[in-house]
Amino acid sequence: MYTLDVNVARTESHSPLWVDRGLIEKLPELISPSKYSSFVVVADAGASKAKDRVCAALSVPPTRVLSLTGGESQKNVNELIHLWEFFAEQKLDRKSLVITVGGGATSDLVGFAAGTYMRGVAFLHVPSTLLAQVDASIGGKAGINFHGIKNLIGSIAQPVGVVIDIDALETLPEREIRSGFAEVVKHGLISDRAYFDKVTARDCMRWTPDEMVEIVHRSCEIKKAIVECDETEQGPRKALNFGHSIGHAIESFALAHGPALTHGEAISIGMYGEAYISYRVGKLSLADLTTIDTGLTAAGLPTRLLKSIPAGELRALISKDKKNVGGQVKWTLLERIGSAVFDVVISEDVIGESLAAIQPGATHPC
Repeated sequence: MYTLDVNVARTESHSPLWVDRGLIEKLPELISPSKYSSFVVVADAGASKAKDRVCAALSVPPTRVLSLTGGESQKNVNELIHLWEFFAEQKLDRKSLVITVGGGATSDLVGFAAGTYMRGVAFLHVPSTLLAQVDASIGGKAGINFHGIKNLIGSIAQPVGVVIDIDALETLPEREIRSGFAEVVKHGLISDRAYFDKVTARDCMRWTPDEMVEIVHRSCEIKKAIVECDETEQGPRKALNFGHSIGHAIESFALAHGPALTHGEAISIGMYGEAYISYRVGKLSLADLTTIDTGLTAAGLPTRLLKSIPAGELRALISKDKKNVGGQVKWTLLERIGSAVFDVVISEDVIGESLAAIQPGATHPC
């Protein structure tokens, strides 16, 4: 079992993170249940097996469990109110523990609800998707979508722990495995060339569970190091936004108009688009851009849209991104594979070229 501690100086918080197989059954050993006055479990529809394992491990009765639909569409004000009502009905107090079981959308929504209820009730993440295991459950970001903008309303509050059981991925659909793997590849792109080379060496569905323990652990190490030095995203944490300015715009458009895209699919396309920008402004070599294109494809991830999205629509969504400052888009780009820079301002012409480069059938520069 791997154990990492996410230590945040701003709040002096200590958030342990465990990675291994068969960890859910070890929950009583990991979290010291006697510290809490009560438990509730909030799980999404795709995590029923993991939810049952959690409830069995901690003897949580069905009346203390709330099921959500899962997915980005649940991250709205109405579902937030629903959660607060559930917490009130269950008479949660400041010593209670909320346990989230499911994907990144669930940890986002429930973490925000718990972090704001009674000005903060403790919550523990048990992520059951690869995306949540390597990204959403780590770092304390939580929130909901608002006015068609992803994660426009939110907060940063650290969980009391993150229990990453690789066996929870057994029932995950292939498409969701691939979606999560986009964030794995991103960690290599922004921080570790050797890791990028490793995780793009084969299709992501060919890794064994034991190999996935090692991969997830390394991704968690990378994100932990970034979060610890910049919890509130004033500097280095912005590197984690690579691929997300374009990717979130694609995801928001798809959520409103279709066709349906997973977060990872949108971010993978966004990473190619933003790598293209990095190349066009002279920061990234053509050789590295080509390696990124072929590496994402080899891992089984898309680099072009399957259906065209008007550039004007994407530009409008990018202009509303919560990371913008003073009306300017601040981009995270690559200097090379394994090294990112942030707060870069680029011209509208280059943005237009990048949005053309991700359209269906767009060719790679020679």
